[in-house]
Amino acid sequence: MQPGFVRAVSLAAAVSCSALSAHAGVIGNFNLALTGSLTSTSEVEGRAFIGGNLQGSASNYGTMLFPRPAFLGTDVLVVGGNITATGVNVEAGNLRLGGIRTGFANFNGGGSQINDPTVAAMVPTVAAELASTSAFLAGLAPNSSVQLPMGQPGPAIFNAAPSGPDNIAVFSISAASLFGNGLVQQIELNANGASSIIVNVTGASVLHNGGNFVGGWTSQFARAHAMWNFVEATSITVDRAFYGAMLAPGAAITNSTVIEGSVFASSMIQNGEVHLPNYQGFIPAPGAAVTLAAGLLAFRRRRA
Repeated sequence: MQPGFVRAVSLAAAVSCSALSAHAGVIGNFNLALTGSLTSTSEVEGRAFIGGNLQGSASNYGTMLFPRPAFLGTDVLVVGGNITATGVNVEAGNLRLGGIRTGFANFNGGGSQINDPTVAAMVPTVAAELASTSAFLAGLAPNSSVQLPMGQPGPAIFNAAPSGPDNIAVFSISAASLFGNGLVQQIELNANGASSIIVNVTGASVLHNGGNFVGGWTSQFARAHAMWNFVEATSITVDRAFYGAMLAPGAAITNSTVIEGSVFASSMIQNGEVHLPNYQGFIPAPGAAVTLAAGLLAFRRRRA
């Protein structure tokens, strides 16, 4: 394995304290992780970490975590601030809450609410993990190319040329050349045997409202092993189905459609589902991840 990288643990490993990687952090173990607040009318299939407040109407968490008894010792929804949402449905595991909750909470998987004011203290560590990971990935030299339509509408084709002992494909592209420009009709991927795919995207504002993901992007491999690193983004709007994990430490994300992969960002207005799988590709191993993993283990071992 290339120095500086570790493989994120699988969902199955994440439910076992003994199997939790010390380097996985939120990126390996959570389906959604925000350092700020979430306003939601939808659902997250896996685990969710919300550093700020949870707002909106009724929303659902852990909807695709099975078998549910295996998650009775796991914090599936972690909220550092207050829950002012009309209600939350936790379909597996526990809710660990740093602030107060108004509205109902259903624990359909047999879990419970654990009041823990120390949750907010984890947010700086989570923020450091997301920022350092994004910066590290942004520094990787591109080894793969994107064929873009010229002059008239057509496909954008990602042609992976993986290299190095870890067999990683690295792309670099501007948001304006790929999203919301009326030229890109569909987004294709030739993975060419890559073990992991990193797409570094530049630009402060991102609008994905045209150009459907097709072919290789819709595979289970791409959903789990592709990381879209929005290096400069402060605002991301997703109005078409999106495939692969999204890493945007400084961005507020708004979605109206499904995201087929994990989301790591500053805040989110969620009107479309966030689906598993967790990200299982390659990530840097900053020292902060060790501290974070220890905290996550403590979350799961402490009982109310």
